[in-house]
Amino acid sequence: MSSEPSRPTLRGRSSAETRSAVLDLIRSSGEITRVELSRRAGLTEATISKIVSELIANGVVVNAGRAQSTGGKPATLLRLSTTELFSVGIVLDLPQIVVVLSSLDGAAAGTAEIAATREDDPDAVLARIVVAIHELLAEHGTTRESLIGIGVALPGRRDYQGANPLDWWEQISVRERLEKLIGIEVLLENDANCAALQEFWSGGITPERDFVVVYAADGVGAGIVIDGDVYRGRSGQAGEIGHVFVDGDGPECWCGRRGCLEVTGTPLALAHRVHRMPDLLAELGLDPDVPLRAIYAAVAERAVAEPGGRAAELVWGAAERVATAIVGMVNTLDLDLVVLAGPGFADAGKIYLETTRAALEHTYVRSVHPVEVRLRASGTDSSALGAASLVLHRRLTPHHAG
Repeated sequence: MSSEPSRPTLRGRSSAETRSAVLDLIRSSGEITRVELSRRAGLTEATISKIVSELIANGVVVNAGRAQSTGGKPATLLRLSTTELFSVGIVLDLPQIVVVLSSLDGAAAGTAEIAATREDDPDAVLARIVVAIHELLAEHGTTRESLIGIGVALPGRRDYQGANPLDWWEQISVRERLEKLIGIEVLLENDANCAALQEFWSGGITPERDFVVVYAADGVGAGIVIDGDVYRGRSGQAGEIGHVFVDGDGPECWCGRRGCLEVTGTPLALAHRVHRMPDLLAELGLDPDVPLRAIYAAVAERAVAEPGGRAAELVWGAAERVATAIVGMVNTLDLDLVVLAGPGFADAGKIYLETTRAALEHTYVRSVHPVEVRLRASGTDSSALGAASLVLHRRLTPHHAG
């Protein structure tokens, strides 16, 4: 007598873990009925009803209208609440700090910008951030009690030559000082990992799909998501693709090797290269003292406007080096999804997208399965939303973190 295989179940080791897994299924589904939730979770309708009632009572989930009728009474749809609870995401950067108020679905409910310099007093800047948070809450008609946490995205190493002094947030305990000022839990994470969690939380991605977000700002890093959480490695350095070898003719990197992506293909590396080309600077109408970020932005913009020019040649070359690093990750981790995100892809993102797709067409993994490459809208707002998603991920679906 044969027996039917048991359904996969989201039942965890505790009721809290089961509730976390069910909520994650609601998140990745966008909208879902209780019956479908029961079927996909492998849990009884009674168990689902109890969990959903708790989530609704806590302001996490809401009823979202009726599903399409299949003959009987239309079932009620469930989705994450967007009006009761919020998180805050902060990007610490110069000269502009961005603060975003995020609803539980990862969408921005409000944004504020704060000017800051390397010379500013850290406590004064943090105090301005707290004021901005309270103003965002007031504008949205809510209070601090509706916040479930604050996430802070920290940029990676921005000057491979080591010429810049440490920024103020690298010299103090941001977490401790900010928590003391506002009385709410603060989580810190690097910007690439935050971008990956934003893609996971808001992109409808299920925990079963592993993927990587390649994040470009001044440098290029990667946020790797495996089994629904960021993979950090032994010392938290996983995804540091800046030191992947991509150019045999490249200059020496501060790490001691030659040809690293850090010194050959990042926005900052490209800006340094153009800075040593006075004729191209003049062609772009730039003064030699202009900030390196402005140089990169001008080169990227010109590359798009004049596909056959010198600027385009430089950007396509940088894109090929980034693509080389991505191919290595895709082959090593057997991925089928790569997302390009961050302000470094804002102007010339389509060049990086096209180059990466072309490079992945001729790889081992591509012979086994398709590899999708997406380009996300990039900017400081999206980075701040990533920091807010860090809070949503940790507080609402803690089962992913063990």
